[in-house]
Amino acid sequence: MGLVSWISFLKGLWAAWGIQLLVAASVACKIVLAILGSRRKYMTSISINLVIWAAYLLLSYLATIALGKLTVIRIDNPENPGYDVVLQGLMALLLLMQLGYTDSITAYAVEDNRLGLRQILNIGATVGVVVWILIRCWNSLSPVSSLYFPLSVVGIIQSVGWVWALQSVYDENSSVTTEDMSEEAGIKKVFEGFPEDEKYTSTKDILKAYYRFDCLKPHLVNWLYHPQFISREWMSIEGYPANRAFNMTEIELNFMFDVLYTKAPILYTKRGLIGRFISFFCLASALCGFAVIFKNAFLIDMYITCTYAWHMHLKVPLVLRLLPFLAKRCMKQRRWSRSVGQLNLLDHRLLYEQWPKPVAKVLDLFEKREIFRRYWLHYCRAIPSSLKVLVVQKMAELENQRHLLPFTERGDWTLETYGIKEKQGLSSSIETTFDRSIIIWHIATQTLQEVEGENSSACRGSKLLSDYMIYLLALRPYMLSLTTADITLEYACCTLRPFLRYRDNRDAISTLSSADGHVPDPVESSKPTRITDGWHVLSEVQKLVVDLRGMDNKWEIISSIWVEMLCYAAYSCHVYHHAKLLRRGGELITHVWLLLAHKTDKYHSKIPKDPTPSSKPFPGKDSSSCFQKIFRKRDAKTRYNLS
Repeated sequence: MGLVSWISFLKGLWAAWGIQLLVAASVACKIVLAILGSRRKYMTSISINLVIWAAYLLLSYLATIALGKLTVIRIDNPENPGYDVVLQGLMALLLLMQLGYTDSITAYAVEDNRLGLRQILNIGATVGVVVWILIRCWNSLSPVSSLYFPLSVVGIIQSVGWVWALQSVYDENSSVTTEDMSEEAGIKKVFEGFPEDEKYTSTKDILKAYYRFDCLKPHLVNWLYHPQFISREWMSIEGYPANRAFNMTEIELNFMFDVLYTKAPILYTKRGLIGRFISFFCLASALCGFAVIFKNAFLIDMYITCTYAWHMHLKVPLVLRLLPFLAKRCMKQRRWSRSVGQLNLLDHRLLYEQWPKPVAKVLDLFEKREIFRRYWLHYCRAIPSSLKVLVVQKMAELENQRHLLPFTERGDWTLETYGIKEKQGLSSSIETTFDRSIIIWHIATQTLQEVEGENSSACRGSKLLSDYMIYLLALRPYMLSLTTADITLEYACCTLRPFLRYRDNRDAISTLSSADGHVPDPVESSKPTRITDGWHVLSEVQKLVVDLRGMDNKWEIISSIWVEMLCYAAYSCHVYHHAKLLRRGGELITHVWLLLAHKTDKYHSKIPKDPTPSSKPFPGKDSSSCFQKIFRKRDAKTRYNLS
């Protein structure tokens, strides 16, 4: 078959089955979104996210193209269109229903929620096009035309519900009302109304997690954190085991995911429930009417069979009556990946691995070789219970130094707790910029683990957190509020390459762990910058390792330092970035941020000594006094959003 024949065949196929293929493709996209939309909160696979992204975008494009094709369908007798034409009008209504998206996904990314008002115009134009198609396809003599009205109601309700869900996320006029503040009494009464029975423990945890989320509402721009929350002992999770505390944060973040990316904000309101009931009633009526009208031709006419089948994509929610049973099932659901990314800076593949020349040239053309190498070599590890215990325990110890104030330190509180402020190696490695500090402590942790060969929980936890922080530094620098991470990290790699290239691994570790070991001078970068000028990575690592080796409780100190760094990064990270990663499996740093958010007094916060991890914009007390007054005045309303 020649090229001309293939082109003629494709033209004929498009003319005869183009609308059906487009509708089938849009239904396939909606099925993908219905299945994977809510599951991405615990999936870290890039391929899964690409599939969801493609389905999310293609659904609207395919529906628009199909509606455009329906506007120019040929009607031989406009006064009396045939039933094929009338059925194509039903196709237009089905496409309108597709544009409402599924309950499990209304937004692919956080930015989509900010376009809620813009979608009103798109939906309005689409409804206008659908009305025009229905007018052209209308046949008063055909009973099928009577199905247009109930299906139109369903399509409009679903489309309006989608726009409503998007718009409800970022309501700039939202603020705490008297009703919100008086809600505590009702919640407390319900909470205390449960019998003292273990089978209601899960139910109480879910209720407590919801109210903690309701007090915080981090997705709302101007939402004021409930000021009385800190004194509410009945909502506190102090004394909870580590696993139970993390389960609480999982549930809270699940509420946040549902609000940001699903139709949950509108489904359980009065108007949402009324709209859902009307949609279900209209859709059920239309399907029953369709089956009655074509009961004789249902299994004979393929066109009718396909049209009926495409309307059967409604998922009816099941309501379980037994609350404890429902709560237990809910607690077993996965709400995030429960894993942490890992990247080892001393991995020889990260330092020396070479790409094939054609691939390397393409990556160098876009200056993406290093970032692709990091993505290629990073991996994920399941979070063990021992790490949760370590994080919760060290956070409790640091709380004795913090006293509910903003988390502005990244190691000093640990040194004060253990009384080792005089150690120069430890102090200098903490007082330097945040990205340098992470790299120095990461190499030191790896060196000490190989030298000591210890396998305690503090040692294993330190190694996990060390590799996790490097993973964030390399692939998620915005989570650490760093803008110079790539420069600092590349300089560290350039320093490590010549040091490790001609040495045995044991010899290199021995050199770094000995005060007499000779480390090479700092490398001269081909592109010198002020950021790395005068930074002797290996010398600082050597001093830190030597100081730590002389301590009996070094792994307790190291693990506490890493937890303090993680808390500092979590508190400094903007809420937007925490919300952004909920759709990619979630991050441990987000759970830490939530634990800190409920234990920070927003009304007595001080100006951080180092507001950003890598810079100090307020160098002197006198020069910053006016800024401090402004921050204190605005702290109650905006401090949370700044952090």
